[in-house]
Amino acid sequence: MIIKSRIFSVILFILMASCSQLPEPSIDQSASKIVEKNQEPNPEALKHFMDAQLYISQNNYPMAIIELQDALRLDPTAGSIHISLAESYWKLGKIERAEENLKMAISLNEYDIDARKMLAEQYIIRHQYDQADKQFNALRDIEPQQAEHVLAQAELAAARLQWDKSIKLFREAYEIDKAMINALEKAAELALRANKLQTARDIYIRLVKIDGRNVEYLSAYADLIIMDERYDEAAEIIEKIMDVEGYSKDRLFQSGIIFFQKKQLNQSLNFFKQAYKIDDQDGNVLHFIATVYLELNQPDSGHVYANKLIKLDNNDPRGYINSALAAMNKDQYQEAVEILLEVADSFDQEYGIQYLLGNAYYQQKKNEEALVYLNRALKISPKSRNILHILAIINDSMKSWTKSDALYEELINSDSTDAQAYNNYAYSLVERNERLDFALQISMKAITLAPKNAAYLDTYGWILFKLGKVDDALNYIQHSIELEEDNAVVLEHLGDVFMHSNRKEDALQFYRKAYKFDSNNDILKNKAFPD
Repeated sequence: MIIKSRIFSVILFILMASCSQLPEPSIDQSASKIVEKNQEPNPEALKHFMDAQLYISQNNYPMAIIELQDALRLDPTAGSIHISLAESYWKLGKIERAEENLKMAISLNEYDIDARKMLAEQYIIRHQYDQADKQFNALRDIEPQQAEHVLAQAELAAARLQWDKSIKLFREAYEIDKAMINALEKAAELALRANKLQTARDIYIRLVKIDGRNVEYLSAYADLIIMDERYDEAAEIIEKIMDVEGYSKDRLFQSGIIFFQKKQLNQSLNFFKQAYKIDDQDGNVLHFIATVYLELNQPDSGHVYANKLIKLDNNDPRGYINSALAAMNKDQYQEAVEILLEVADSFDQEYGIQYLLGNAYYQQKKNEEALVYLNRALKISPKSRNILHILAIINDSMKSWTKSDALYEELINSDSTDAQAYNNYAYSLVERNERLDFALQISMKAITLAPKNAAYLDTYGWILFKLGKVDDALNYIQHSIELEEDNAVVLEHLGDVFMHSNRKEDALQFYRKAYKFDSNNDILKNKAFPD
């Protein structure tokens, strides 16, 4: 902030010189705090003062100081002389002398607004912010209805990164003077910068009530309530924006995002398609159209828009990801591999590419290839639980049990509510016939977390069977089948329990049911149709 030179008019000097009339304070007007002097200004002092103003206008501050000192000898109680002296000393770099004179002016008249404002400005320039803040507090006490003092203090707090204080002061400035909309705007901007989202929402809803057709206010408020997942209200706000500025690609896209978040996919697709009509070269629009089609289980349409994105920008990984997902949605895993393998090295730091390629190989039981890309993905996202689960299953199937056990334990230790990890670890152990008591313990944790999961109930029952608790095993496995009738593994388990219990006909019945769902299983075929 630069302190500007000013020329006092004769009228101003007559009003202020010699403290002939002190400024009327807007608070506490008791006689003990107001001193009035009725004498006329000293003519000789006035002459020196006016000569000094002329020198100040010419930037001749040394001569101005000489004239002002002469004026001060003739009238030592004139606060305006001290203020001009402070200004001149400041221009000459004599900081302490400037401060002394401003403090003298304030001691002569504690309600001297100009002296306090100048002193506050000088403190700010000198980075003495606490001292400046004290002057702003005094100014607010003197003129509580002057919003400019609150505004200046708010700016100071913002410069010091005192977000809460600054926001509070900007809001106070607006309450004092409702014409200061900019103060409320600055409070909202600071709240966003400080990530105080609820405060920002409160301020922006106030701004929207003040001017319901201001697109900037409406847009900011819409973004905030979208983050708060208030999608219905956000949709109404976006509609208001489009009423004001017309339908634009950006607004249509924003509406599409809102309805996508609300899981109202058809409405979402409609907005994205309208945005596409306006601009068919927007990668974000193409990506979301493809994504919505995939969510709607329309992979062919998703594939079309994914390919459009690839043609538009072959450096955008989203096109390849959506194209691969479209193929995988139709169980065309080799096609997904062909789409992704060509670009896997180019996008070696793109999690989605590496993960999907590894998953596509895994679905084809090509475990060695799957491990290459899943491990790449894991390096990109070391805490990805999806990858850790798949890696555990693959290593288990490859009988790399040291690795699979370590992965299961990592999953369990990092999340004690991961029922799938408990179950899969338990099932791995029972299939190996190892640590069955521990397997039973962690299997119980799985069904405690998910008591209606058919696979988890079967695991627990199967462990009981291996421990010789046949009746208990039968109850759990039968309950599993009641929940899910088409799982070949569970049906086979029940057949094994019946066979162990010498209920051969019942066993054959369930073996044959299982075989209907797994007709490529030779072991199961021999059980279902013994010689």
